[in-house]
Amino acid sequence: MPSLTHLPADCTVDDMLEVSDRDGGLIVEGWLHADLVDRLNAELDPLLAAHMGTDSGSAASDEFLGHRTRRLQGLAVKAPTFVEILTDDRLFGYAMAIVGPISPTVILNNGEVIDIGPGESAQPWHRDDDAWIHANAPAPLMVNTIAALVDITADMGGTQVAPGSHRWDDPERVPTEAETVACELSAGAALFFRGDVLHAGGANTTADRCRRALSTGICAGWLRPVENSYTNVPVAAAATLPDRARELLGYAFYDASSIGGGYLGYHDMGDPKKLFDTAEG
Repeated sequence: MPSLTHLPADCTVDDMLEVSDRDGGLIVEGWLHADLVDRLNAELDPLLAAHMGTDSGSAASDEFLGHRTRRLQGLAVKAPTFVEILTDDRLFGYAMAIVGPISPTVILNNGEVIDIGPGESAQPWHRDDDAWIHANAPAPLMVNTIAALVDITADMGGTQVAPGSHRWDDPERVPTEAETVACELSAGAALFFRGDVLHAGGANTTADRCRRALSTGICAGWLRPVENSYTNVPVAAAATLPDRARELLGYAFYDASSIGGGYLGYHDMGDPKKLFDTAEG
């Protein structure tokens, strides 16, 4: 049976990359320390309790997201502890090493709590890179992490991964059960994987346990992200955040001139960072 390598909490980016290149993903134990998990959960509890259910406006999207799954975005405003995770040096280093060959900068693709409720069905197998089906890039378009905010078992909907699927020649190949692993994570542990790896949220077959996890995806700076951070985190809120958080949320000019590319993300024909010079001045 396939498996994913577990690395200790003090692993380096190089350690992560070595395993990720071979298997497409890995698990880091203790990625989030217990105090951070507790603080984040305390911020999320009332938000999830008030959640009104999946309603994206698209029936196909709602089916994919899950009718028994509660999801939250805009976390930099709703759950400020998330900013500590978003700006983590190793997360940033892992993303830049994998996405860097096709983009000199990266931005947040999604910062999303995914709370899979009892009775939820499994997702279809997919690659996160599939969000941009015509990109045809020579490297992954993004990386993702799934960090456990509670102890997660396979029967709660633990993320299913097909290790090595980033090396498969046939893009239509669907993994067999013998080619997959359901990730069981203790609270604070995190699954890291490339955007070209097949995975899926698992079915929650328990009677009363929710699989609460945090998905933090980082993508190439020239892509339109899954999450619209400009509306979820408006300028006034972004002004209170660290520079790296602002840049990852998209409040920065994309300059690819160093690799022969172009310029994206102007604000009034200038760098969006000027917005904060005014706000802070």
